[in-house]
Amino acid sequence: MRVTGSLLFIVGIIVALISATKLPASGTRWSDMLPFYVGAVVLAVVGLLLLRWPQIQQRNSTFSNQVCLNVMALLEELLAEMQTLGQEINDLDGVGIAKRVNAMLDTYVLPFAAAQQEVICLLGQYQGVEVVVAAAQGERLLNRMWSAASDGNKTEAIATYPKALAAFKEAHQGTVISDQCER
Repeated sequence: MRVTGSLLFIVGIIVALISATKLPASGTRWSDMLPFYVGAVVLAVVGLLLLRWPQIQQRNSTFSNQVCLNVMALLEELLAEMQTLGQEINDLDGVGIAKRVNAMLDTYVLPFAAAQQEVICLLGQYQGVEVVVAAAQGERLLNRMWSAASDGNKTEAIATYPKALAAFKEAHQGTVISDQCER
């Protein structure tokens, strides 16, 4: 396929260049070589597509699998980090909780939010949106925890923690159910 694509591309470019050099006859607007020129350009484009098609196919399948695995890994690591925070949250002060939540937001939640369109494309409209919405709710609750902890309201931060954990568990469950993600 690469050889055929290369030949079509090279022949198309050469014929297009040759046919483009002929000037129109006097009193006419277009050269009589215009059909050859258009055909050669189409031939070159087809050759280019044939030349690049295997790379495009491989990149798309690798990209979708990679995005899926990255999303699942982000959510799994976030859940592990949140469970660790849940065990230590009573021993931390407001500043400690705010720092831990801020680190989770920067490390896990923001990269997930950046890939949300890919998640929707990969998992499908219905399931992808459910996962993204659950993660967005978890992000909102983590921000609420951070805000409460920063304001010195440790009780509200601790009370918000189980809701945030449940939201991210729901988002993770949506990626695990999908048969699109191959491990």
